[in-house]
Amino acid sequence: MKKMMIFIEIMLVFTLISCSEVPINNTTLVTTTTTTSNTVSNTSTSQVVFDYLNEVTPTDESKLFGPSGYLSNAEWHWHGTPVFSPDGKEMYWSKYIKASNEIETWFTKESNGTWSEPEKFTIDGIHGAYNCPVFADKGNELYFLNFDGMTFTIYKVTQDGDAWINPEAINIIIPEGKVLGWSFSVADNKNIYILLWDLNGLEHQKIYRAIYNNGEYSNPEPVDILDIGSDGVGGPSIAPDESYIIFDSVRSDGLGLHDIYVSFKNSMGQFTSPINLGDQVNTSVEDAGATISPDGLFMFYTTQKTNDLGYNPYWIKIDELEAFKTK
Repeated sequence: MKKMMIFIEIMLVFTLISCSEVPINNTTLVTTTTTTSNTVSNTSTSQVVFDYLNEVTPTDESKLFGPSGYLSNAEWHWHGTPVFSPDGKEMYWSKYIKASNEIETWFTKESNGTWSEPEKFTIDGIHGAYNCPVFADKGNELYFLNFDGMTFTIYKVTQDGDAWINPEAINIIIPEGKVLGWSFSVADNKNIYILLWDLNGLEHQKIYRAIYNNGEYSNPEPVDILDIGSDGVGGPSIAPDESYIIFDSVRSDGLGLHDIYVSFKNSMGQFTSPINLGDQVNTSVEDAGATISPDGLFMFYTTQKTNDLGYNPYWIKIDELEAFKTK
């Protein structure tokens, strides 16, 4: 038990940028609308036109995602990036509460062009820290990671009108001697990419993939080609079609601390050697926790720049990234 507690304390310190116990005593009903009135044609598919909390979208360089009232301050900073629903009507994100060392997930909803006041996301009976909200099944499901003081669990809730109901623990068989990390990602086919830590300290954190089939997950297997850097890897963000994965790591070709990398799949369906996203994104400080917007147009990530009061989200157009232009 003592060994486990020491390990968890180390994890909390290491993962402040990507996540302790949060007492939860109430249930929040989350309104979701499936209206997709504003669409544009993109080749053979239609995309929702998001307003991204009325922020001006980036053009040819990275910029701060900084709606009024949403920037890190003396009380909290971002512990992840903005996560939008597939219809663009909801945004979820996680906060690190500085004074209490707690992690919470919050949300806001759009209606008639106006975004609601942020509210804390809770589910009755699920206590502890909430982190890494991820939409699945075209927005009908919401996954999130829960840490109740000793155990890491990925939960799924299902949309029912204006509420999230039926919390269900995702059954993934974790290999002996391993424990879940603070973030994960889900592809359109529900294959899940998770982080696993080694309780014995023999290996650093790795990305594993568990295949979804007929309502069940296969035993997770490591994606070895992504296993780079002295501190392992973090923040996996899989493309909806699994054609590429973005993650962060510390390694010799980096520009500072954690840098953000991308690995593309080849014609054989195998991930290829990771590419550093370069100084379009990465700096001498922490750059981590990248996520992909549901429309596939933007990459959000978390960093702390001069004058920021903690970690804030930044974003950039994916097709402006050199790694994507030359793949």
